Amino acid sequence: MKNKLQITLTSFLLCCSSLIAQNNQISLNSGYTNQSFFSMQNGEAQNIPNDDWDLALSTDAFSTTIRINDGKGVELYTYHLGDTSSWNNINNSTPNILINPMYNSDTDWGYGAFDTNQTGGFDYGWGVYNLQNHHVIGDSLFLIKSINGNWKKLWLEKKVSGEYQFKYANLDGTNEISQNILATNYADKRFIYFSLDNNIVMDREPISSEWDITFTKYITPVQGMPYAVTGVLSNVGIEVAQADNVSSPLNYNDHTAHNFEQKINTIGYDWKSYQGSYVVDPSRCYFVKDYQQSIWRLVFTGFDGTSTGNIQFNTELLSATLINDIDNGKLMSIYPNPALQNENITLVYDMQNENSVITIYDISGRIVYTSGLDKKGLKTHTIASHNIETGTYIISLNTNGKTFNERLIVN
Repeated sequence: MKNKLQITLTSFLLCCSSLIAQNNQISLNSGYTNQSFFSMQNGEAQNIPNDDWDLALSTDAFSTTIRINDGKGVELYTYHLGDTSSWNNINNSTPNILINPMYNSDTDWGYGAFDTNQTGGFDYGWGVYNLQNHHVIGDSLFLIKSINGNWKKLWLEKKVSGEYQFKYANLDGTNEISQNILATNYADKRFIYFSLDNNIVMDREPISSEWDITFTKYITPVQGMPYAVTGVLSNVGIEVAQADNVSSPLNYNDHTAHNFEQKINTIGYDWKSYQGSYVVDPSRCYFVKDYQQSIWRLVFTGFDGTSTGNIQFNTELLSATLINDIDNGKLMSIYPNPALQNENITLVYDMQNENSVITIYDISGRIVYTSGLDKKGLKTHTIASHNIETGTYIISLNTNGKTFNERLIVN
């Protein structure tokens, strides 16, 4: 029975996703003009231009992180000759005396270029946290060269209740613009983006739970010097393990022999090298543990370079949470969990009796959903979560007079 369940559930997953084992190609386009967000289960989630934004502001209400598009040429400097009272002292000659360019971290999404000046305590680099009113008040001025090569002076004035307030202008003081961005309006994304030259807010990411890795350009130390590379960064909470010196990466499955890390550059850029043309490492593979704790093997098979921006790679599902759950004797498993309000929840169950009942309770015990399960055997049941508010719930399965419970989180 165990093997039959394994095969049947694997077949179900194959129907739900075309990425159980697949050769893939994404394209960043000629000159790496684009960025690709990729889901191990569902394939490419979004492919979008990457040369039209300057600032990326964290949507987390408790974060002050602001990143820059440094991989595509945006430059950032602190104005080191004065505090915010020196706004009018900056002029067109100021770039000639700038020192110490600032870059994003390539190991942590939560540390952007503007965080470089942190001194500890309640100093967040561009501003200081006020213990009385819980505002972050900007105490520094910055000079930034936009994606289009235009110099601006910038003052991040404050962040209050999830809203960033800042102003910027040309170095000579002309075209001064004040901007407010309520980043918490985009809480289902990691960042909300902004173009200084066009003065527009840009919603350009897929929902956070819908991508695992992103193919993009970013700054990283190469031989001790900051350098723009093309590579892969992983999403917050995604774990990656690297396996080297593997004789046959496409057949290597021993992920337990390697350490999983949450550094976002664990995959990075060095899976390829330039030897007159680009060559991928023939003895390396990666294991990616997604939000459902399923483990995928990732093997790069080709990289075309700047002429096309094409990247070829193979992905294969090695260990799926749903397969393991049912295989180990659980009567039901829920996917995805956590779930979003705008996506369906799939219940996989293995019942020996007909006329079982599934019920969802909120934490107060109120029933928010109920349905009969009138088929026995290994089946699936889909629940639309758009009518369920965000929160924590209990999914209760009643069959043959017995009750089995699982926790469900809806974000």
